[in-house]
Amino acid sequence: MYRGSYRQRHADLWPTNYKLGMWVWLLHRVTGVIIALYGIAHLLVISSSLLNSDGDLFEDIMKVFENRVLLGFELALIAVILFHTFNGLRVILFDLGIGIRAQKLLFWGLMAVAVILFAFAADALLPYIRGEARL
Repeated sequence: MYRGSYRQRHADLWPTNYKLGMWVWLLHRVTGVIIALYGIAHLLVISSSLLNSDGDLFEDIMKVFENRVLLGFELALIAVILFHTFNGLRVILFDLGIGIRAQKLLFWGLMAVAVILFAFAADALLPYIRGEARL
């Protein structure tokens, strides 16, 4: 019987021993759940706000989303969507047999594109988050 600690017996399952591929796999699942939860919340909020016939409730809800904190969450959501999208594209390329021998290079290349796109989004949203501009 092996008497080592759990960490020694299951070293490959210990999070500090995960390699890049495992972290990417895990983060892809987490971002997928975040996007699904956001989609459900978005549908609930928008559909419930449209129940009011004169549209005042919708306008009131949209004013709430002009809050600087919520705009910061929107920027974080953009980062989540970009990661999930470009990692999903990487997985599709692997399924097509493209880039299998250069997995890390393909991952970092696609993440560089995602970071560039995020920089454009952040440049557009940061004045609103800082309160320097109004929607």
